[in-house]
Order: sequence, then C-alpha cells, then structure tokens
Amino acid sequence: MPVRRCSVFHSLPAAWMLCLCLIVSAMPSGAAASGQPEKTDAIVLASGAGYKKMVNALAEIFTLQTGIKVDLVYGNMARVTALARQSGQVDVVLGDSTYLHGAELDFTRRHTLGHGRLVLAAAPGKTADSAAVLDNPGATRIALPDSAKAIYGIAAREFLLSTGRLPDIAPRLIEVATVPQVFSYLAAGEVDYGFMNLTHALNVADKLGGYVVLDETAHTPVLIMAGVLRAAPSAEQAAAFMGFLESPQARAVITANGL
Repeated sequence: MPVRRCSVFHSLPAAWMLCLCLIVSAMPSGAAASGQPEKTDAIVLASGAGYKKMVNALAEIFTLQTGIKVDLVYGNMARVTALARQSGQVDVVLGDSTYLHGAELDFTRRHTLGHGRLVLAAAPGKTADSAAVLDNPGATRIALPDSAKAIYGIAAREFLLSTGRLPDIAPRLIEVATVPQVFSYLAAGEVDYGFMNLTHALNVADKLGGYVVLDETAHTPVLIMAGVLRAAPSAEQAAAFMGFLESPQARAVITANGL
C-alpha cells in the first residue's frame, strides 16, 4: 500500500535489544551473569502495545493475589513474536491469535480473551459517527498502525480495501508503528482521524473527539489470545497466570476493556 511512513519507525534489532535489556535488568543478578534463565517467582509477559492498560491491570491483580511478579514488555506483534522466539526469557505472549499462529510459536497452553474491535477515532474538535467521515475531502490526514506488522493496521488496510476506499485514499494515509502512536498523533492534532482498537479507544476516550466501531465483517476477525511458550523459563508461574485469566476478576477487566 503506497502510504507515507513517519520517522517513528525503528529497526527490529534495535527494538529487540531494548526489550531484552529491560527483561535482563529485571532478572536476578545470577541469571543475568550466566546468560541462563532462572526459575523465579516472576514471569515475563510480552504483549501487543494496544492492550497495555488492560494487561497492566490484569498483571496487578494477579500479583496481588499470588505474589508472582509480572515483568511486562510491549510493542507491535512483529517485535513481540521476534522477542518471544529469540530471547529465551519470555513466558507468556498476548496478542492476535492469527498472528501468533503464523509466527509458529510453540505454545503449551492457550486462552482466548475475546474479540478485538477495529475503530475509527477522531482528533479533538472533530467527530466520528460513521466511516463515511473518511470520504470527506477535509479528512486530509488519517493515521493507521503498521499495515504489515500491527494487527489493527492490517485490519484497517483490509477495511479500506473491502469498502472500496483504496487505492484512492492512500495519499491521505500516514502509517505509524503502533496503536498508541496513532493516539499520540490524534491527541497532538497532527492527524484528523486514526484507526485503533476499541480497547485503546476506551482508555483514551476523554482525549478524542469520538470514535465509531467499524463493521467487523469488512476485515478478518481479530481474536485476542494469551499463550504459554513451551520454552517458558517460569512455566509453573505462567500456568498460574493462565488460570487467573479464566477467573471472574480477570473476565471483568477484559470485558471492561472492550473484548
């Protein structure tokens, strides 16, 4: 898709190194020194950036209930899955099920949290009551997450294709790395509209001009899942987290966040 890319992109190796440094800095000194994972009362969870607030809330409740710490890493799904494959430090991965299966990660246990919903959000001072606002020539700047790596960027591209707006709308599209960066552009008034997931839109609704949930039949359905990696260094603690995701307390958080 011929879209403009902004300067926020970083190379995958740089992002991988940053995430790995964050993980290693949280590990006990013996594990960091030896380069080998140690079984601890902590897990590392890597998640798509668009679910940060929900995952933060889930991790906090889980730690309060069990005493097991959750070290969190966020990014687009390409970076998350690369980290999961290459670092040897990740226990649980959370994100779009299609993307996770396509990444050929080896899971011992999976849990589907719910359906992710694509929304079109408006910058402050603008409104979004239907997708028809995209057809207004005044909507000159429209942001979407990375349409090759970020699941809601892929869904946005599919939506634009299936509704007949591509390729004509392409010159007005600005592609950024992640859903949170779409929001940053909206909040700063640098774009008029932006595609994001309902979970993130709910979290920042007071800073938007509004949003509309888009027709799910116009793009591939998005199922959000969590999975325990077979190579998880803290498999027992990770299994406890998966059990927690099925609890009423976790379900309440997940539902409140639009899944």
